[in-house]
Amino acid sequence: MNINPWVPPLVLLGAAFIVLLVGEPSDPVALGLASFSALIALTGAVQSAAHGLRPAAAAFYLFWFAWLGVGPIAQLTLGRVAWGDTRALADPAAVHLALVLTALAIACFSIGDLATRARASRPSLAARASIRPGVHALVVAALMLVGLNAVRVLGLDSLFASRTERGDALDAAGGSLSDAGGVVYALYTVLPSGLAIAATLLGLYRLQLAARSFARVHVHELGLFLVGFVGLILFANPLSQTRFIALLAFGALVLAALRPRTPGAGFVFLAVGAVATLLLYPLASAFRRGSFSAAEVTADTFASADFDGFQQVVNTLSYVQTHGLAAGHHLLSAVLFFVPRSVWPDKATIASADVATHAGYSFTNLSLPIHAELYLQFGGVGIIVGMVLLGMLASRVDSAWLHAPLSKWAMLAPLVSMAMFGVLRGPLGAQVPAYLPAILILLVAVRSGAPPTPGSDPVADYRVHPAGAR
Repeated sequence: MNINPWVPPLVLLGAAFIVLLVGEPSDPVALGLASFSALIALTGAVQSAAHGLRPAAAAFYLFWFAWLGVGPIAQLTLGRVAWGDTRALADPAAVHLALVLTALAIACFSIGDLATRARASRPSLAARASIRPGVHALVVAALMLVGLNAVRVLGLDSLFASRTERGDALDAAGGSLSDAGGVVYALYTVLPSGLAIAATLLGLYRLQLAARSFARVHVHELGLFLVGFVGLILFANPLSQTRFIALLAFGALVLAALRPRTPGAGFVFLAVGAVATLLLYPLASAFRRGSFSAAEVTADTFASADFDGFQQVVNTLSYVQTHGLAAGHHLLSAVLFFVPRSVWPDKATIASADVATHAGYSFTNLSLPIHAELYLQFGGVGIIVGMVLLGMLASRVDSAWLHAPLSKWAMLAPLVSMAMFGVLRGPLGAQVPAYLPAILILLVAVRSGAPPTPGSDPVADYRVHPAGAR
């Protein structure tokens, strides 16, 4: 077996970091389970870079290590969690079960990832895709119409104000986040950012494909890209949008433009991702207030609201024990987010709000880790099946990214990779509406091509051109 020489020292370094966090454990079983989950994620992250960057899996493993690895370890060591909730760690049995389910979830994701990776076939992935210019033009036209309407109703200033101020503007327009799922919310928040993300990526891909084939870049193609990019600045900037929508927009754009695929680029991705998830992620929440300081990040940061994922797993167990399983009600409501409650009175509220309300929190705009939501819907079977399928999806996208850079799946990879952060953080009722429009547009706008001729190498063909991978 060919092992990258960087893998053992990086895994050992991460393990040492975990041991340093643990200190003197008051509950060795709990800290052992939390450390096991963190080590699975750390090993998966390093493996996702060792033989070429696999961005979807790397992003998922990285955020899991920081948010559901380092976070719980710090909370168990400090003996406290977010919101001053003294009950979340009071029941050792519930804590242990939550940690077992967390370790099971990341293990199932890894199984799906590695099993699909082993079966990946380069020839089946190597079809050359193209962009449907008519669909791209329609997306840009829709962005201009929807965007101008959003600017007219919300005001241009609100698009560069803090998220709290933008939320006030949205409430004034009748699109309160508490009523997420209405048509107004979709028109003013979801659609503008989704259309801008899709329009920008489609424009970038058209420019790259033209450069690859040494074709002339037309002015209108550059114009369509620029319109999309202006849309990103207006509707997906980190000042007024959530961290996860801003990351989806600009992270996917950078990934698609640079196309990092080598092991060296993979380890740079891991380094940047580690800094982003452990430092920049909590700092970014300051955009809600409009001010921040790097000094705000201390050991207590990992027991703050930005790392509320583990306690929400514990809270989910309590919710299910009282109310039973939801049988997919929240998931269906997430996918059909655009249906107003006036039409669907039984439409579920966001799952994390139900869990937080049951826990007695006054503030219910919290996270809900993907495996906790799967457990809420379908129990342990939901965790096993859902996490294996998610790992398979990540591996499928990553294999295309590495071995078939001109394929439709490879063009979806930047979006899917950045979406992994939000999917993990949850709840799906908040993340699916943010991600689904852009992904669906790309699925329609990108046309799958014919496989390359026998003997050709699509990766080598792509690398020799200016827009190729680096």
